[in-house]
Amino acid sequence: MKKFTLFMIVLLTLLVFNPTELLADAANIVHAPGGNVKVMNSEFIKMKNEQIYITICEDKCKYRVEYTFVNTGDEQTVLMGFPNSKMIKGRQAETVFGINDFLAFEGTSKLEVFRKDEERQNISEAQKLYECFEVHFKKGETKHITNTYSQEYVNPYRDNFEVTYILTTGASWKGTIDTISVFFDSEIPYNQMVSRTAFFHEIYEDNGQLKLKTYTNAKGWNLPTSTIYTDIEPDFDIVIDKPELFVGLSASSELEDKNGRYSVKNIIDERPETAWVEGKEDYGKNEFITINMSPYMEIGEDDYLKGSYKIKKIGIINGYAKDYITFKENNRVKKLLLKCDNEFNETHYQLYTLKDTIDMQYIEFDKPIFMNKIKFTIRDVYKGSKWDDTCISEIKIFPVKE
Repeated sequence: MKKFTLFMIVLLTLLVFNPTELLADAANIVHAPGGNVKVMNSEFIKMKNEQIYITICEDKCKYRVEYTFVNTGDEQTVLMGFPNSKMIKGRQAETVFGINDFLAFEGTSKLEVFRKDEERQNISEAQKLYECFEVHFKKGETKHITNTYSQEYVNPYRDNFEVTYILTTGASWKGTIDTISVFFDSEIPYNQMVSRTAFFHEIYEDNGQLKLKTYTNAKGWNLPTSTIYTDIEPDFDIVIDKPELFVGLSASSELEDKNGRYSVKNIIDERPETAWVEGKEDYGKNEFITINMSPYMEIGEDDYLKGSYKIKKIGIINGYAKDYITFKENNRVKKLLLKCDNEFNETHYQLYTLKDTIDMQYIEFDKPIFMNKIKFTIRDVYKGSKWDDTCISEIKIFPVKE
């Protein structure tokens, strides 16, 4: 599956200085909005600790980064800069992009922030700049500095929207970093997370980058509470993707309820105690659920399909799985017709007999199938002891890990 990443990286160089002359470790650093703060005029400042707090929002990510710095040299005033970019329109108008709302604090005191353009740039629309501030160190002094900012999602490769926190800029500081801690939180409502992620339950990895697992669990996105690295000069970045909403999740009918308790959305909430319940007067023959998928995926080096995924199996929790009594009182699906469509204008039909069990069961294909639309149609049922309503509690779709 094509990687989902959140912010394009621009080349990172220093203001007036030659990077290989300035950096203590002679690191080759690129200018990247979203990278961490850099030392601009000293080779004696060590970054001891870096704590990164990332909050995922609907239109952006918000960051609070807390640093501990130690001056290993004489008393000095240090210029620190956070990489950013701007667009020039006309002779005077400019729009800053990359990071927004940048602030700097020493302890609880707010520092003055000013912008410096990088010198010796080629004349073009994209201009590199730094959000700068100064910190005065006595000999051997330790300082606690905090930066806050936000970063909007971008969609660089027709994939899901993404942002990147550039850890590799940490190489600009003296020596290695004792500890880097990363903490995650989300402001996106739970039901919106589920709508984006609940269908997909495979984990993919990307060498050289820390990829967050945007696959849902009972609490929404499966974001690790924290990730900690010790004694490190980071050579990887943190990439956060926000999957797009699917084109659609729909049902031919739903059992009416003023609180919407029987909505088709219940099949993706990872809660077997909720269920989609069809709304026809009989047992629901020919009622159906349709899932449409929207993001792009890579099927070859330069070959993409819009919304098609290579699926190896589908998991189903049949019936109303709140408890065994509720399960037996309501109808369960016995015969299920599966119709799968893809961007090749191919259609796959198969009639399956589901087990009369409250546990998750799986429809597995002999060969993985490309699909961008899946329709589940009820053909026959196991009769309930009390109600003539047919239910499905959960559906999970498992793509091939590529």
